[in-house]
Amino acid sequence: MKKIVPFKHDLFFKENIDEITSISLEHTLKSDSNNQISGEFIITGEYKITKQSINVDKFEFNVPFFITVDEKYDTSDVVVDIEDFYYETIDSNCLSISIEVLLDNLTEVIRNNEDIVEEIVVNNIIDDEKKEEEINNVDYVTYKIYIVKENDTIDTILNKYKKTKEDIEKYNNIETINIGDKIIIPTND
Repeated sequence: MKKIVPFKHDLFFKENIDEITSISLEHTLKSDSNNQISGEFIITGEYKITKQSINVDKFEFNVPFFITVDEKYDTSDVVVDIEDFYYETIDSNCLSISIEVLLDNLTEVIRNNEDIVEEIVVNNIIDDEKKEEEINNVDYVTYKIYIVKENDTIDTILNKYKKTKEDIEKYNNIETINIGDKIIIPTND
C-alpha cells in the first residue's frame, strides 16, 4: 500500500534573491521500530541576486522531518522516497518548498476479529435540584467505543456487551448502522 504525506516549509535567505538557477533535494528519511519516519531534507542549489548578475551564490538548507504513522500500519518493510518536489520564491528572500513524501510497502495490520475499542472516562453530572449539589455529586462513567464490523447488527452488539437498546440509545442514534460507525457503549451505569 502507498501513502503520500505532504510537507510544506518556507526557507529564508539572508539577502534578497532574484532567481534560483539550480536546486536539488536529497533526504535521510528512514523508518524506526516505533512507526516513526524521521530524518532531514537537504536542499541545495544556486541563485542570482539580480537578473544582470553573472555571479551565482550557493545555498544549502537542512530541514528536519518527523511523522508518526498510524498503528494500523506495519512500517517494518516501508520504503520512504520523494514522490514530488516543487518550489516558488516569495517576497524576494523566501523559498517556499512543497514535498510529497512517498511511503511505499505499508501493510495494514489485520486483527482477527478483535474489537477495536477505546476506553474514555468522562464526567457525567447527576441531575439534582440544586446547582451546588450537582457540582459536588460527580459520577465517573466509563465508555467503550465499538467500531461496527461486517455482519454486525444492533442486536449482536447489544448481546455482546449485555446492554439494552435503551442503554445504547442514550448515547447513539442506532436507527441504521454501517461498517466503520462508532457506537458508544457505557460500561458502568
